[in-house]
Amino acid sequence: MEQAITPTPARERIDLLDILRGFALLGILIVNMGIFSFPFIAQFTRTPRGDSVLDHATEFLIMALATGKFYPLFSFLFGLGMWMQIERIQAVGGSPGRFMVRRLLVLMGFGLIHSLLIWNGDVLFVYALVGLVALLFRKVQPRTLLIWAGILVAIPVIFGTGFVALGTLLAGDMSGAAEGMAMLRDLEQRTIEIYARGSWGEIFVWRIIEWLLFLFFLFLNGGVLQILALFLIGMYFGKRQIFRNLNEGPASERRLPAGGVCLVVGLIANLVLAWQIQVTDPSSPLAGLWPVLILVAGPILSYGYLALFVALTSTAAWRRRLQPLAAVGRMALSNYILQSIICTLIFYSYGLGLFGQVGAFAGLLISIVIWVGQIGISRLWLRHFQYGPLEWVWRSLTYGKTQRITLEASHPSTL
Repeated sequence: MEQAITPTPARERIDLLDILRGFALLGILIVNMGIFSFPFIAQFTRTPRGDSVLDHATEFLIMALATGKFYPLFSFLFGLGMWMQIERIQAVGGSPGRFMVRRLLVLMGFGLIHSLLIWNGDVLFVYALVGLVALLFRKVQPRTLLIWAGILVAIPVIFGTGFVALGTLLAGDMSGAAEGMAMLRDLEQRTIEIYARGSWGEIFVWRIIEWLLFLFFLFLNGGVLQILALFLIGMYFGKRQIFRNLNEGPASERRLPAGGVCLVVGLIANLVLAWQIQVTDPSSPLAGLWPVLILVAGPILSYGYLALFVALTSTAAWRRRLQPLAAVGRMALSNYILQSIICTLIFYSYGLGLFGQVGAFAGLLISIVIWVGQIGISRLWLRHFQYGPLEWVWRSLTYGKTQRITLEASHPSTL
């Protein structure tokens, strides 16, 4: 029966979800710009990207409104998309387990290519690994999914808070911390030297080292557990058919519960945390507390963003204004990889070599220009094709046969 499984036709997609993916890609690019253009180690040393007031204000706003808010949103959408795919396979009598494993293994291949040859901040490899674990929960009841998600979110928060408390109690002579910070700053300068002026081979080796450190850090700080929790929450929304019901129900009822409260509380909490991160000495034991709290505060604001877009798209005027984002969301994989290609060509030595030379405000402007360009490119592409180029490769490899990429004459794109 698996021969009956086919990709989701464009006409059957829920526009709101594609709009959200397009919006999330902007936020992800804005946050990633700090790693595209500046050493990842600066996340720990707190070395600012630029010295102007605009640069400092931009760093603060990115930390408050974007860092730790958009990858939770994208993770949630990934989990939701997984369940919707499983549901379609079950509807035609297919085997969702085997199919989804193939799909995730292909994504893992994309992640490895992206990580090793383009950029070390890749999340596709991690998403594929976590997705394989999330598949084990596909037969779990919706309520149980939420319980597991709560446990997974709580684990890194409890352990992280405990380690910070222990570090504070044991803090004495700070010379060791100062020496450690000096070593990190040396590595920071070495990173700038390699990416801005190194050979392709040097960049390749350093990229692999940083990728392995990135994966280690993601496991260490609980990021992987949080991603799994968000996948499960997305699956919960899918099992409850919340977005399908919102899409089919009257506009006046398209609201997510407590969305407004989460938006306000999330904004206040993340503004406070961003301020604390900026004013706390990075060598202080307390510096580790604020990122732990963002593991909770970030997703709260993510849910607020989600609820805001649900409310906005309930009106015809706003749905029309936001519709261009759907094109970016429908080509999320292609656009995500394209962002890496463009940015590494701007900042690495085999391109313009501007690594370490662009301030936060200029980086924000570059992000917006790239994203606006992607809106135009995506809309133009989807006037002629059903999928983005990498989406087409992903589907073809997953289904085991070349998929039709051109539009059917009877179903032209409306984007």
